[in-house]
Amino acid sequence: MQNNYTILHCHTFISNAVTNIDSVTSPNQMIDRAHECGMKAMAISEHGSVMNWVKKKLHMEELGMKYIHASEFYLTSTLEEKIRDNYHCLLIAKNYDGVLEINKLSSKSFNREDNSFYYNPRITIADVKNTSDNVIVSTACLGGVLNKAPQEIQDDFLDFLVRNKHRCYLELQPHLDKLQVEYDKKLWEISKKTGIPLLMCTDTHALNAEHVDARRVLQKSKNIHFDGEDNFHLEFLTYDELVDLCRQQNALPMEVYMESIENTNSVADSIEEFSIDYSYKYPRLWGDKSLDVFKHKIMDGIKLRGVDKYPNYSEYIARIKHEIEAYVHNDAIDFMLLMEDIIDWCKTQGISVGYGRGSCTGSVIAYLLGITEMDSIKHNLNFERFMNTERVSLSDIDTDFPPERVNEVKNYIFNKHGLYCADIITFNTIALKGAIRDVGRAFDIPLDEVDDVCDLAESDIAKAREKYPKLFKYVDLVNGCVVSVGNHPSGMIVAPYSIDDRMGIFTTTTDDVPISQINMKEVDLQNYVKLDLLKLDTASLINGTCELAGIARLTPDNIDADDRKVWDSIRDDTTAIFQWESASASRYIRQLLSDSNIEKFKKISPKVDYMTLLSIGNGAIRPAGESYRDDLANGIVRKSGCDAIDEFMKPTFGYLVFQCQIINFLHEFCGYTMGEADIVRRHFAKKTGTEKDIPQIQEGFAKTMKEKYKMDESESGEVIKAFIKVIEDASNYLFSLNHSQPYSYEGYAAGWLRYYYPLEFLTTGFNIWTDDNKKTTALTKYANKHRIAIKSAKFRHSTGEYTFDKENNCIYKGMGSIKHISADCADQLYSIRFMDFPTFTDLLVYLRENTTVDARQIKVLTTIGFFSEFGKNKKLLAIVEKFFERYKKTYVAKTKEARITELKELEASLPDEYLPLVQRIASDRELLGYISFTQPELPKPFVFVTDINARFSPRATLYCIATGKSIECKIDKKIYGKRKFKADDVLYCKKFQKRPNWRKTENGFEQTGTYCDCLVDYDVVTAKFA
Repeated sequence: MQNNYTILHCHTFISNAVTNIDSVTSPNQMIDRAHECGMKAMAISEHGSVMNWVKKKLHMEELGMKYIHASEFYLTSTLEEKIRDNYHCLLIAKNYDGVLEINKLSSKSFNREDNSFYYNPRITIADVKNTSDNVIVSTACLGGVLNKAPQEIQDDFLDFLVRNKHRCYLELQPHLDKLQVEYDKKLWEISKKTGIPLLMCTDTHALNAEHVDARRVLQKSKNIHFDGEDNFHLEFLTYDELVDLCRQQNALPMEVYMESIENTNSVADSIEEFSIDYSYKYPRLWGDKSLDVFKHKIMDGIKLRGVDKYPNYSEYIARIKHEIEAYVHNDAIDFMLLMEDIIDWCKTQGISVGYGRGSCTGSVIAYLLGITEMDSIKHNLNFERFMNTERVSLSDIDTDFPPERVNEVKNYIFNKHGLYCADIITFNTIALKGAIRDVGRAFDIPLDEVDDVCDLAESDIAKAREKYPKLFKYVDLVNGCVVSVGNHPSGMIVAPYSIDDRMGIFTTTTDDVPISQINMKEVDLQNYVKLDLLKLDTASLINGTCELAGIARLTPDNIDADDRKVWDSIRDDTTAIFQWESASASRYIRQLLSDSNIEKFKKISPKVDYMTLLSIGNGAIRPAGESYRDDLANGIVRKSGCDAIDEFMKPTFGYLVFQCQIINFLHEFCGYTMGEADIVRRHFAKKTGTEKDIPQIQEGFAKTMKEKYKMDESESGEVIKAFIKVIEDASNYLFSLNHSQPYSYEGYAAGWLRYYYPLEFLTTGFNIWTDDNKKTTALTKYANKHRIAIKSAKFRHSTGEYTFDKENNCIYKGMGSIKHISADCADQLYSIRFMDFPTFTDLLVYLRENTTVDARQIKVLTTIGFFSEFGKNKKLLAIVEKFFERYKKTYVAKTKEARITELKELEASLPDEYLPLVQRIASDRELLGYISFTQPELPKPFVFVTDINARFSPRATLYCIATGKSIECKIDKKIYGKRKFKADDVLYCKKFQKRPNWRKTENGFEQTGTYCDCLVDYDVVTAKFA
């Protein structure tokens, strides 16, 4: 007998995905503890799922432990009706076939259409009875069938256990709870009568007592309590602790306990180990014909792109042959055909995808197949970054789609015959502030104080811990704890065979597609094909603008990339220019593309390639580009001291910026193949294996320099030593040209359209970013700068979306963003734009009799001035009110005529007036989501308060009624104490001051060197405008 046991029934915080706050302990913590205790094997049996099982397996095996695949399932007696019986049952895989069987059952349990999922994911008792000998069955806890179910069901289940006692166990647990004691006695009696063996399981939920307390704290904060747990020993038990707890329980003879403990080891010994399948799992949709189909489509692409007319056509043929060799070697032909099929389908549906993204743009075949729009030979992009004959990991292709069309693409892929698809799971965890709030709630700490703790933790975590030690004791335990699961926003799995058994899938209430039970890294590790269907607004912006302008879609093949007017426009204003919209990026590009810098760069390369310069800048503005950002912006060209290297680095002005530069350098100067060079580049990036690479690099460089440049070995040794240091330093920030160049083209295309088709461009932008206040504000500012009027939604001009009027050089806001206004309402109003309505009453009668536009919608539109051609909103609202009071669609004709006459008389008699100013502004904000109202004749000191935060030093957002501009400022604390105001008040601002900003440091507060506006004198004048 071993002086240890095997944990077979154990839960971690992964169970929280199915059961609310079941644990705060991570799988790795449980596994590490088992290893510390000398356990040779272990099962983590999450509630209702097998989530994260690959990661658990790998971690156990790293520690030399045997992985046991298991799950504690919920069972139901029937799916014919919704009965919340939800009994527990532990299933353990005896071998890999058992793993597949358990995974498939887990996948089945999440079916929301056949009643399987009801409060919890469930399988039926019949499903358990139908399991094969590859699955070991244990009766689980007090929630099991033999304790909780009606006697008839118990008897039936017991009959199954008896008939399968070679693989079934009656599960004892050592808890001191009275119900558990009685249940253990009952199971022992059954075992004596039937011969079904007993199995001691701990039903572990926590690493230790601290984790048990943290679990309770988190449950309290979520208002959760599991009945009957108070006398359960939930923490991890060592062998001695387990034996001692059995003695304390004292329900059975000690030899019975000891045999049940030893049975855990017998189960572990009976488990057959299995290996992860790391083979490439490319889909197979074309069978044996895939290579022929591939070559045929390449030839079609050559003709379609016109490549066969190029003077360097032979270069393309050589490259195509080289790439085909790599695709065949990596067994990736079907993968490329799948991507071509998806993109081709998109084209038939009018879905234009982005120009390309990531390493795939380095493939000229991808360009010929239409997968990307980047001609990798023309743009000097590197194929080996994507695929080569030395590659050991699966390539993937990321594609940018118009956000509004992504679901259509996903549905096409999911429904394609021969593919097995799923979204990829994400685990949602508690962040630091969330942990503070949860623990604070459990300790009944006032919300204001919790907010203070959050602020302090953000600025000085050490001080926060010191000041609130009890709070942070639990914050540190629950921080990072999984609380729920979701699906990756873009990643999906595409497999050539079923995945419900190979990885397990589940569903959520918010999405109708299956989701993997293993995460992104687990998917990648097993070399499943992962498609990233990414959402890119810029794709929609380019496509939509081209459609409105009535021109062919812009691509790198048909755009003039050397238009200096466009480049200057981008340099001077980066509004809606992809990846350059932030204030810091905008400042940087103005400096980078300044006339003085361009002149400096021309001395090195007379024809400056703006696009590559933009791509270099793209790397520079990222955090990792700090080492060369300022030098580049100042037009400094770096020199290495070696003419050959300087000539090689000339296209990037002496800066090592792109990953492909290392690959090309190792290939050209050190004798590596391109594939070998990519592997070495990866070594530098990961900082592993370079000790073997460097001598070979030095040897290859010396040979090349001697043969081509007559440089002696000592000199070349110094040169390569210095350049290796450059490579090592640069590896922290190197950027992919394959990724950057298409994005630079997309940014430039946006700039080109903005310059030549501003109305169409801005209209498209407004429609894309209707709900993004920051974006629409920037577009409005750009429009004002270029004297394009943005007009409020108006009858006869506006549809559901923004529209433009070229003749009057203006853009009308759409109705789709107005509260309570549906697309159908907008369409009906736009459809009558050419009809004649002598009076507002005539319009109301028509709308009442012939459309579904209702009273609320008419009131909303009248309030914001939509019907201004008939008068001002106060007058028109009075007519609307009277109209719906006096006019009914059900009235007879004579009554209707009388009421219409009455209403027209009212319309003629009412004074034409606006609603009070405060009401107009407040209505704008409520109904539009922003303030469009301005009154230019009003003096600028009058402002409307849109927001006030007086919690610490008062800060307010003030809207200038005359200009429509908003400012954020501080309010003098003493003055605010005397003259308090609230949101929606109107102020008359008398005096602002510049005051220094302060920041908190270890030594107290200090000035930052920057200043802010502070309002130090004002009057509250709301009553004047109400």
